[in-house]
Amino acid sequence: MDPIVTPTHGLKGAPMIVAELMTPKPVTVAPNDTLEAAHERMEAGRFRQVPVVDGEKLVGILTDRDIRQHIGQLAHTRVDAVMSAHPFSVRPSTPVEKAAHLLIANKIGSLPVVEDGKMVGIITASDMLRALAAVLGDASEDSSRIDLDLEGSGEIEAATNLVRTICPLLGVGTYQRKRNQPGREILYVLVPSASGQRVAHALKEYGFKVLAAHF
Repeated sequence: MDPIVTPTHGLKGAPMIVAELMTPKPVTVAPNDTLEAAHERMEAGRFRQVPVVDGEKLVGILTDRDIRQHIGQLAHTRVDAVMSAHPFSVRPSTPVEKAAHLLIANKIGSLPVVEDGKMVGIITASDMLRALAAVLGDASEDSSRIDLDLEGSGEIEAATNLVRTICPLLGVGTYQRKRNQPGREILYVLVPSASGQRVAHALKEYGFKVLAAHF
């Protein structure tokens, strides 16, 4: 099952949005640039794809694969002749989990970020990994993970409040149990390993549906 990146902040939690992870004002190329110029820019920044903008408007995306297919003709081929027009994009306010779904479902490495018709940033698969690290918090060999079925366990706030009465809460997040059950969410909490069994027992005692405890 694929995790849906949903970091929480505070007791009630708030979804992380693209604006918190994106790279603002990314390197871009113009439609009338040559592939040679675009390739040099991508090599300098070690990018595998680069947005194509006309003024401030996103018009396409160029990948290293596009360039490889025209080796020997880079100096004589324009970007707009080989770029992918109308690329997938997101807004700064898009939840990170939705952006992650677009990356995975469409097998792409990045998403331009557009607001009011203008390109304002880019978010990549590497940014998603950083988001996952934020979700996992202080996860380490000294932490334990406990999975709860939210459908049968009530509110996230109640569960995290209970955990905090026992030990520090190292991390918390949610993921979808199955792709064909989009409404079925699993809450996981990370706690110090020394307190794992005690936390799992307390959660069960208070009526939370514990699916698994990874000590």
